[in-house]
Amino acid sequence: MHESPVAQLLSSLLLASISLIPNHTICLAVLTVSLVMVLVYIICAKYPSTQLARLEAIIEKTEQTIQDTGAHCCIGPFILVEIYGCWNRVQRSASLIRCHILESHTSIWKKYYRLSRDISSCTQVISKVLIAVQLVHYSVEADQQRKYAADIRATRTALHCTSCAGATTVEL
Repeated sequence: MHESPVAQLLSSLLLASISLIPNHTICLAVLTVSLVMVLVYIICAKYPSTQLARLEAIIEKTEQTIQDTGAHCCIGPFILVEIYGCWNRVQRSASLIRCHILESHTSIWKKYYRLSRDISSCTQVISKVLIAVQLVHYSVEADQQRKYAADIRATRTALHCTSCAGATTVEL
């Protein structure tokens, strides 16, 4: 498991400060409280409503990227339609998950595990959709850049030809 440098630094500082406590009972109490706080943080981060909020943020970002790409896309409309269809399926899954959160007929742990797994699956799918849309969007941008470069070359050529005929040149 890879930790961020900040998390490694914080855990090192916490352990170093705990080792400075001379009383073993107090040291054990501080370590226990710290462990409980970390477990609560992990449980809260994995709680279905927290995961669903992250999923909805990714869905929103994907929708915006799809709209931006669709507005500029003149290539690969079938790819965009396929991506949009997948995005709609994820939207439907997210809606079903929201409905499952409102249900209360199953035990809390079974419900928690199932929802967490479903949200994680949807997040993976929408992340793949976002990557695919971004690839199409970058392809569109690359095509536009090539077109601009060709227009610049054509303009420079036209200016160069007119300068040969005695007109003044304009430096681009």
